[in-house]
Amino acid sequence: MRLNKIILRAFLQTLAAALLLMGISIGVVCLAFPQTMMDVTYSMGLDEASVDFALTSYERFGAVKYIVHGADTALEAKLYAKAEECLEKLLADDNFEATCEAMDLANEAAGKPTGYRAYYYRQLCLAKYEVGKKAEAVDCAITLLGGKFEQGNPLIPVLAAARVDGQAGQATLFYALQQMEKLQTDGVYDGYEDADKAYFGQVLNTLKKWTA
Repeated sequence: MRLNKIILRAFLQTLAAALLLMGISIGVVCLAFPQTMMDVTYSMGLDEASVDFALTSYERFGAVKYIVHGADTALEAKLYAKAEECLEKLLADDNFEATCEAMDLANEAAGKPTGYRAYYYRQLCLAKYEVGKKAEAVDCAITLLGGKFEQGNPLIPVLAAARVDGQAGQATLFYALQQMEKLQTDGVYDGYEDADKAYFGQVLNTLKKWTA
C-alpha cells in the first residue's frame, strides 16, 4: 500500500511538472510568436483569441496584414467591439489605401467582388452602431462620405440597422436626417454629381417617411 502511494505521488509530481513546463512553453510561444498563435487559434475556431493575437502582432510588427486578419475575423464572428478597434487601426494605417487596392486587384483577377475600401468604411460605421455608439456611427459615416453620396456609402448600413431596430432606432434615424439636411444647408450637397444628388434625395425622402 505504501509503495503504491509513493508511486502515485511520483506520478502526480511528474505530471504537475510536465503541465507546468507545457504552460511555460505555451506562454513563451504566445509572447514570442503572436503571429503564429493568431493562425493557430483561428484554425481552432478561437476567433476572439485570434483577433487579440492579431492586434498584438500588429502593434509589435506593424504589418497591415495582421490588422486585416483581426478586422475580418472579428466581423465574421460578429465581435463588434473588436471589429471597431481593428478597423480604426486599419483605416489609420498609412498602407490602408494600397492594401485595399491590392486586395481588389487579386479579387478582380479571381473574378470575385471588389471594393474593399468602401466595405471597410461601411463595416466600421456599422460596428460603431452595434456597440451602441449610434450617433458616432452616423458622424463617422458622414465623414467618410468624402464629398460624394454614392450607392453603398457607409451611411446606408447604419440607416438599415436603425430601421431594423424599430422604435429603438428612431433616434438614430432622426439624427441622420438632421445631419443629411445639414449637408444641404452647409453647401456640401451642391458639390455632388447629379447621380449622387438623385440618390441623396431618395435616401432623404425615405428618412423623412421613416421619422414622420
